[in-house]
Amino acid sequence: MIINKDHQKGFTLIEVLISIVILSLIAVITSNFLESSIQSRDLVSGKSQDIYEFNLLSSTLNEDLINAVNVPLTNFRGDREKATFIGGANTDSFSFTTKAITQDISSKDLVRVQYVLDNQSLVRRQYYAASPANPLEYMETVLFEDINNLQLEFADKTRWFYAWPQGQITQRQIPSLVKVLITTNQDESFEWIVNPNINTLYE
Repeated sequence: MIINKDHQKGFTLIEVLISIVILSLIAVITSNFLESSIQSRDLVSGKSQDIYEFNLLSSTLNEDLINAVNVPLTNFRGDREKATFIGGANTDSFSFTTKAITQDISSKDLVRVQYVLDNQSLVRRQYYAASPANPLEYMETVLFEDINNLQLEFADKTRWFYAWPQGQITQRQIPSLVKVLITTNQDESFEWIVNPNINTLYE
């Protein structure tokens, strides 16, 4: 009798099942690792965006308020307002006159700026003059997005207010402190308190 030595034995059903189980475990571990990596990437990306927006708002707000000029504001008809700084919680905005932010550090042009909550974003609007005639002519920069709540407070040297000005004296001055508190849709809170360092009254 001739025996075929080249005859190969096939895989048994148990071996096939064990191979499927092992491959399934590898697939589950790999997919969990990939999911964890994606979540970590998204988390880092989100935090980086928060840090970028925080720094952008901090630097812009500081520069505007430190360079603020204590002169009366005018409305878009050219009439003088009884205030050099206007802000309040009801409007979710504040406006004042400051030196223009330009690439030319020697620029002394005065412009009106407005910080306003618009469609869940805090934006900075820079008009082209200190007394603009057209309310629609401005440059707009988005400083912070995805905002659920914006709280504004303004201080003289003794107390905080939710609106400015407060009376005849404050009509002629810039707040000694400006507080901006933002709550995002992810329930994260950010707070800025800026001292414009302008202690004079407009005469």
